[in-house]
Amino acid sequence: MIDDEKKQRHAERMQRKKAVVDAGIERAQEERGIVVLITGNGKGKTTSAFGTLYRALGYGHQVGVVQFIKGTQASGEVTYLRQNAAQVAYHAMATGFTWDTQNWDADKAAADEAWVHAARMLADPSLNLVLLDELTYMLKYNYLDADMVIETIRARPAGQSVIVTGRAAKPELIELADTVSEIRDVKHAYNAGVKAQAGIDF
Repeated sequence: MIDDEKKQRHAERMQRKKAVVDAGIERAQEERGIVVLITGNGKGKTTSAFGTLYRALGYGHQVGVVQFIKGTQASGEVTYLRQNAAQVAYHAMATGFTWDTQNWDADKAAADEAWVHAARMLADPSLNLVLLDELTYMLKYNYLDADMVIETIRARPAGQSVIVTGRAAKPELIELADTVSEIRDVKHAYNAGVKAQAGIDF
């Protein structure tokens, strides 16, 4: 048990904290769509993005998803999405990882096709949220022109939010984004020889 003096100090700290939080809420009055970038070498970028997507679905929002790189292997997020979410526009590049294909021309063509779907979603005012999963790789390997991608995201409908995921985000993407989270790789079970598990890793 803590004594009365410590309880009083705690109450005073919480009161000061509440004042700071309330002031922040008061300042943040602008309403518009935002760009969220989730990057870094750690696990959980796509998982975080889908968590936000499911949050939007919980409010009845219309959402769009384009998965670059991934799409050849089933994932729990997409399986559930296809079974339960009629208000989702979905497209997967479905070429797998670039180190598997080892074919720049084929990957470039697939990226171009996927971007057609992404650009359509980014121009659709009925979509509240668009998730561009692993888009950063398309810029890193020059499958898509970075200036074109940035301008298309910037020109989207005012109320539409966008989430971009992937490692090694270009500085232009970081500058464009309203919110940037970098997931750091501290430990990963896979590196200790633990096999990737359905429902945890995919």
